[in-house]
Amino acid sequence: MFEVAKKMIITTAIDAMEEQVIEAKRLASELNITYHPRKKQSINFLLMNISKNLFVINKHRGLSYYEENETEIFFHPNMAFHRIKQLEREQNDSLVTACHLKEGMTFFDGTLGLGSDTLVASFVVGQTGKVVSVEKSFPLSVVIKEGLKFFAAKNLPWKPLIDALEIKNQDNLLYLQNCPANSFDVVYFDFMFNRPVEASKGIQVISSLAVRDVITEAHVTEAIRVAKHRVVVKSSYGTKLIEDLGFKIEKKNQKRHFFYGVIELKE
Repeated sequence: MFEVAKKMIITTAIDAMEEQVIEAKRLASELNITYHPRKKQSINFLLMNISKNLFVINKHRGLSYYEENETEIFFHPNMAFHRIKQLEREQNDSLVTACHLKEGMTFFDGTLGLGSDTLVASFVVGQTGKVVSVEKSFPLSVVIKEGLKFFAAKNLPWKPLIDALEIKNQDNLLYLQNCPANSFDVVYFDFMFNRPVEASKGIQVISSLAVRDVITEAHVTEAIRVAKHRVVVKSSYGTKLIEDLGFKIEKKNQKRHFFYGVIELKE
């Protein structure tokens, strides 16, 4: 992480209050990156002259991230919020169905991405369960983790759900290799950029941050060792690799643009 992080800076919005300055300095120290006073400099100036990788503490998003194209990347739980509302109305969610998620279960999300699946899983397993999510991209993991904290502070009903999450900046395979056997009820992967048909606006925005890994036999071997009940992968159609790796694709887990492959271990 250090080789990536040391090239980045963190600053505040131009109209920042002292509390945002304090937060920027705290996060700079925690992440081992450089704090840069804003001094009314534009985002473009900072990207062109100070660093091509820029975090910004602000009052409206909590934390935003910018690269050379000046696109603002930040966290918002729009999709997760919609899915959780459906679950509260006792409607089905495709992830919950494929993973057989229930209250009290332990869930490993190997591909945090925008955080939607992680939040939905945390809602379902509840405070008696556990959700751990890893993200290999350093800036994306920071934006989602800090964005979740900011959102929870302003939306208190969400706070217990978000506080219970464990989000780590780590390679999913390395993490699994260091897990004891049977550590989680479910191990889940969604290598989102292997699903080009689902190029949603949100995914397009974070595409520059993504680590474009693919699922391998090593991932499956470790996932089977670590999972108690199920290993689940989300994928697009036409990806023969998923079946070659031993995943079963049932009709109930097939959606219009994607499907869930399942390796069932035991119930």
